[in-house]
Amino acid sequence: MNIYCIMKDNNLKRVSLSQDLQTRLKDYIYERIQSFINSEQIQFTGEYKPEEGQILCIKDFENPFEDFSAPTIEILNVEDIDSIKTIVFKDDNYVAYQSFDKRKIIKPEKWFIIFTRDTFSKIENKGLIIEQRIDALYVIKERKLLFFSYHNASKVFNISNYFREATDEEVRSFYSNEVFSTVEDISEDMFNTRIRKKIYLIQKNEVLEKVKKNFDIVYEYSRNIGLENMFDKENKKINFPQDKKSLERLIKFLNDDLFISPVTGILYETNSKKPIQ
Repeated sequence: MNIYCIMKDNNLKRVSLSQDLQTRLKDYIYERIQSFINSEQIQFTGEYKPEEGQILCIKDFENPFEDFSAPTIEILNVEDIDSIKTIVFKDDNYVAYQSFDKRKIIKPEKWFIIFTRDTFSKIENKGLIIEQRIDALYVIKERKLLFFSYHNASKVFNISNYFREATDEEVRSFYSNEVFSTVEDISEDMFNTRIRKKIYLIQKNEVLEKVKKNFDIVYEYSRNIGLENMFDKENKKINFPQDKKSLERLIKFLNDDLFISPVTGILYETNSKKPIQ
């Protein structure tokens, strides 16, 4: 297993290691790699928080940091250490990524002392602390990215396109859809970050097209959760809300965040879900 560093300017540098250290490093980090591989893989949508034994997955991931064959990759030197953004562990099957910050730099001006030959001595050279964890794992042959935390993975990759807010243009396209009654004087201040993220998912999943196709069924379900006033059954239109609170409720409904328990009849809101197929 080899080590590389992604620098703050996104260039790659190689960490020179002895053969013995390469072997020991693989043993050190491979347990974490296997825990990723052996977990239940859940397709990432931005709406599900993985539990123990589960991992998030992006298939066909366009990895900007997977080509380590370039002959011009420079060797990391001591002057580069402060500019490291990510530590990368690579073998023939996997590329593992660990985010890096200044807390993981061994600095000689600090008193790091080690015990050797029955006495303590001070570390006099600058170095790196490598933890036994990874923030993201790229499976080379399957071209998929695995990660547990969106927050930690986003320190390594820009994965916002897989879970992002709707742009102003996409918001206008949303409320201009023909399934809504004529909308006038809509304030874009109504569309906060949370609503925009859900609008993006609604557009991505073509929910409004499904509403038009199954309007009567959707209307009947809306009655069960008290949203029938937002639906014009006769004209098969949704009355677009004029206030933020009503808009949030409609958006949650369209994004499948509201459901009634068939056992208790209680209306629930969920903030984490995954489809079961």
